[in-house]
Amino acid sequence: MMPLLAASIHGAGLSVVQGGAKNFLAAFQALFDELGVRVMLGERVEEIVVAAGKAIGVRTTESRISATRAVLASVTPDVLYGSLLPADKTKVAELEPVRQEAARFRFGRGAMQIHVALSAPPRWRDSRLAPVPMVHITDGSSSTAIACAQAEAGLLPPAAPTVVVGRQDVLDPTRVPKGAAALWIQLQEVPYAPTGDSAGELDTSRGWTEELAAGYANRVLDRIADHAPGLADLVLDTKIITPVDLERANPNARFGDPYGGACDLDQSLFWRPLPSTRSHRTPVEGLWHIGSSTHPGAGLGAGSGHLVAQQLTTPPPLQQIRDRIDRIRIAR
Repeated sequence: MMPLLAASIHGAGLSVVQGGAKNFLAAFQALFDELGVRVMLGERVEEIVVAAGKAIGVRTTESRISATRAVLASVTPDVLYGSLLPADKTKVAELEPVRQEAARFRFGRGAMQIHVALSAPPRWRDSRLAPVPMVHITDGSSSTAIACAQAEAGLLPPAAPTVVVGRQDVLDPTRVPKGAAALWIQLQEVPYAPTGDSAGELDTSRGWTEELAAGYANRVLDRIADHAPGLADLVLDTKIITPVDLERANPNARFGDPYGGACDLDQSLFWRPLPSTRSHRTPVEGLWHIGSSTHPGAGLGAGSGHLVAQQLTTPPPLQQIRDRIDRIRIAR
């Protein structure tokens, strides 16, 4: 996973959309409108309709949509093979072993985000960090390993969690008022269902309550303040997204995992999402599996759609040969 992310960032950079991510969506909507693409929102897909072993459409809570060429499902494997392809309606023999693999698909640790509005940019002890758009705060691999183990065990890491601090306003000043700043903080070492606090300070008995989220956010901000003194005095407002909030907002973030599944070696590269389903094909003709649960994986979710689009728009090898022969005949 790390080599893929590193290669992508090195090749394409770490860009942000000017004016906020909403403009990214607006640009795509304008493109869809120009191409005559219909976008339907607010409808839940209940089932992928299969006939004679081929995907012919989807059934939503409100309607049924027919597919003229293919159906692309950007969901997790357990949802695709466990819910959207019901066994009693999808009579494809090759699906049963895939269903069993999908049921064993593992999800990673939960993630937490803290969005902070500041009256002024953070004053880093090391001034070289001021123009850096993303800073990782960690005590090294040993503390990261300990924090990961604690989160896996259902415990909130104590005073040394790994903290990712994003400053999109460094690249795009229009995101904040003049002279102000904002922090986008991501934590990848938190449990989805906390059973205890390693520091013994926070009450986890009721799960991710507002009080628990605020208490842990203060711990994280204190950790950042060790490197940026006076940070608390600059805070205007905070917005906290717990692993439970993340799952509620995005059904693909199962158990608060933002990466669509654990990124261990056996669930990465050619084994993602499942050993028996490669190249995004499924046992159902015309049905393709895309999204962060598939290759090339988390953080590169759009890559899967691009790969499938290339296969759908590229003629099969025999047709390519025929096209070349036709071009040769025309040239003569």
